[in-house]
Amino acid sequence: MSWGTGIAVTISIPANSDFDLILQSSGGAQIDSSTNGTGQSDHVTSNGTSVGGSTVYIWVDQYLGSGQYTMQIEIFSAGNGSGGIGNDAGSGQDAGGSMSNALPLTLSNGTANATNSTTFQANLSSVNDDDWYSIYVPTGYGIYVEMYHNSSADFDMWLYDSNGTELDEAFTGNVPETVGSNGTDIGSSTAYLEIKDWPVSPSYGAYNFTVNLFSIAGNPAYSQDDGLSGDDAGDDLGNATSLPIPQTSNSTRSFTGWKSASDDPNDWYSFTVPTDYGVEVNMTSTNVTGYLVLYWESNLTLIDSSLNNNGAEYVTSDGPEVSGEDVLLRAMAITGEGFYNFTVNVFSLDTDNDGWQDTTEIQCGTDPEDYNSTPSDFDYDGICDTMDPDDDNDGTDDVDDDFPQDASETTDTDNDGIGNNADNDDDGDGWDDSEEADCNTNPLDYNSQPSDTDSDELCNELDDDDDGDGYLDSNDDFPLDASEWLDTDNDGTGNNEDTNDDGDGFSDADEILCGSDPLSYASVPIDTDTDGICDIMDTDDDGDGFADDIDEFPNDPQEWIDTDSDGQGDNSDFDDDNDGVLDEFDAFDTDPSEQYDFDGDGLGDNYDTDDDNDGWSDSDETTCLSDSQDSESTPADWDSDQVCDVMDEDDDGDGYPDIDDAFQYDLNEWVDTDSDGIGDNEDTDDDGDSWEDAIEPNCGADPLDVTSTPTDTDSDGTCDYLDPDDDNDGTMDADDAFPVNPDEQTDTDGDGIGNNEDNDDDGDSWTDYAESLCDTSPLSDTSTPVDTDGDATCDKIDLDDDGDGVPDSGDKFPLDSLEWEDLNNDGLGDNGNPLSIVDKMKLNPGISTLALIAILASIGAAIYANMSRNGGALVSNSKTAKGRSESGDETNIGQNEETAPPVPLGLESADEPSEGYAKSWEELPPGGEYTDTVPMKYVGESCGTWIQQEDDSWKRE
Repeated sequence: MSWGTGIAVTISIPANSDFDLILQSSGGAQIDSSTNGTGQSDHVTSNGTSVGGSTVYIWVDQYLGSGQYTMQIEIFSAGNGSGGIGNDAGSGQDAGGSMSNALPLTLSNGTANATNSTTFQANLSSVNDDDWYSIYVPTGYGIYVEMYHNSSADFDMWLYDSNGTELDEAFTGNVPETVGSNGTDIGSSTAYLEIKDWPVSPSYGAYNFTVNLFSIAGNPAYSQDDGLSGDDAGDDLGNATSLPIPQTSNSTRSFTGWKSASDDPNDWYSFTVPTDYGVEVNMTSTNVTGYLVLYWESNLTLIDSSLNNNGAEYVTSDGPEVSGEDVLLRAMAITGEGFYNFTVNVFSLDTDNDGWQDTTEIQCGTDPEDYNSTPSDFDYDGICDTMDPDDDNDGTDDVDDDFPQDASETTDTDNDGIGNNADNDDDGDGWDDSEEADCNTNPLDYNSQPSDTDSDELCNELDDDDDGDGYLDSNDDFPLDASEWLDTDNDGTGNNEDTNDDGDGFSDADEILCGSDPLSYASVPIDTDTDGICDIMDTDDDGDGFADDIDEFPNDPQEWIDTDSDGQGDNSDFDDDNDGVLDEFDAFDTDPSEQYDFDGDGLGDNYDTDDDNDGWSDSDETTCLSDSQDSESTPADWDSDQVCDVMDEDDDGDGYPDIDDAFQYDLNEWVDTDSDGIGDNEDTDDDGDSWEDAIEPNCGADPLDVTSTPTDTDSDGTCDYLDPDDDNDGTMDADDAFPVNPDEQTDTDGDGIGNNEDNDDDGDSWTDYAESLCDTSPLSDTSTPVDTDGDATCDKIDLDDDGDGVPDSGDKFPLDSLEWEDLNNDGLGDNGNPLSIVDKMKLNPGISTLALIAILASIGAAIYANMSRNGGALVSNSKTAKGRSESGDETNIGQNEETAPPVPLGLESADEPSEGYAKSWEELPPGGEYTDTVPMKYVGESCGTWIQQEDDSWKRE
């Protein structure tokens, strides 16, 4: 990175991916990071961190998904602010979020001149961030601002005067975005600049902007008199300049203005059009092409527009009704700049002053310039008939009014030219409205007419003989049918049409043929079988279904045949075939050769070879000793082979002769190996050895030999060959180092001793119990306790890890056996780095200098004597240090043979423990074992029972 620069980085990623972005310094420290979610862009900046003159690293980290990403890097000047969050425009803070707390900007040289411009760096720290700045504009100057942002962002910009009135805005989405004071003179006042992201597409990040001040001297844009206002006309519709237009008569007013495509593109004017007047505007200009537009102010709807691009524009309200309305006029510069002239002509809408506006007269078809030519207005309601929906004002619109200019008539139902109010027959059906009212029909519906059956012009409701047949309706069975008047049998059909007038079931014609009266219900033809056909014409008089010519009894419906010709019909004869067996006992009452049919098969017993129809012939039943005339009595035939058991050598048909079959009448069994009464086919244990036949072959045993049984180590009923756990210890044989020993399953160290018996499962020379106390794994020889002093007690429970005789709790260097104190707190052990006199004086301020010298002299003499006795080696005599020899026995290390001189005042050792008390486990007497209890105990016959205290000291019970 060059000196005085900052950096901003943005990445765009695939929609289904999640990449993170990190910015790091040359030393690897994080400057900024962005971890937005799936499919979201990430952005980082140097954030106010000074990175100029150093190397930065951009790290893109894949969190989810994959694909190509786009990275945009922006290097910007940090001369006026780093562009980082909280350092907008080099202020060391975020710009204010409103006009009232806008951040003041100071230009580079603090003075105004024609070339004065200053560039600032800033940052929108998050979406919806809003940065406000204030800039003082000197007298005679205008302001112009350019703003650049990352191409992936979309920031907008506004410029306001000191009153908060908008001067300009920029929201193109492109860079640079620019705003300026344009033609407004804001000199000697404060301008306000607002920058924020576009809310439709929120974004954030770094941006820079350049503030330019320029002189407005001699510039016509700043000395305007638009529309006689003495100033620039409003730049937008909300600040339109009012034009002084008279409100009483025709008038033409001329105005001038100045506009510029670059500095002052819009001049807005407003004025009121007098009642009953219209307006037209002409505009001419030089050096500038313009656009002229006329709007309704109330809803901004377009009235007229002009874009001739030739310096002459014209708009008018001719057509739209603007009488008494407020309108807006917009003069816009498209290219160039310069002065323009425009006239506003207010003209009367009633040229001939006849009370009708010109546009109305044109619409109504009369001459707007001829006082004597006025529109027709039948009802004098001020709306000409051409435009009036109800000319006669009778409440019915002309489109629905058959008499649009007759207020007394609206409808002519029968279209006879006479309105219903005056017409006696509204529907034109030939019946007066009053007659239709009397006859209960609709006088307004041609299809609703009174009934007049005999067409005598007297409706049936009023006529005594509706059908005009000469029979009064009161005596006429059919008052509306001139062809009928009588109905003898009241069946609804008149006698003239009815073929059976008396309703006796015989037609009038049949009664005449059969000799009975067709008009008398009591007079009917003779009809023996009552079938409706008189006997004279009936071919089966008795109706027994046998024609008279073959019926031996034609008038007796109960008889028609005599089988034995004894003169008595069969229906009443008790022995039709006269064979001596009454019909009720004769299975064949019309066959004298047969009388019985025992099995009811339709064959007489005299002819039938199986009288009882049991499937066995009469001769077989005799041989097999069953009753041939009893269907329930059949020969015994167990296998249903139609050979009775008396004659069958294999009764059950299983292929084994009865003499060799242990189950003579059981088709499925013939052998019983174990003689338990259950055939081998059904028996699941043929040899009776308590092992199922299906299991024994799989276990290598013979299912037909009671002496051949499978091996079953755990006696669980599953032979070892099939048992996945032979010893039933819950561990499958495949995983069991001792598959037939239920007490062992695992041998971690492979020493032939199962883990349950082995006290060192992993063979690392540490007992399982010790490893459990030391938080290492008893099943891994690579996991062993840490034992700094090699005393076979791990550091976890060792109260003196380095074995220097000083408990860890009081040892400044618990892992260094040569050091344990650091009285001057210099981080160095006092043994290797003895205390200076000054240190000791600080530690013992009560010792005088002379006393200290004496003490030091005594110490020196003692040290010299000690070294002399030990061959020059310095050994501590303050307390005996214990350790372990290579053999593991406790030994005293460096114990003096003589008593050391007394310790100086203030440096005394702690008192030796009293009997029955030990500061730590190291002071416990030998001969005991630890117990896994809470609290822990140390128990032995020679040493007694010791209990561990909360401070890790021990007390004997």
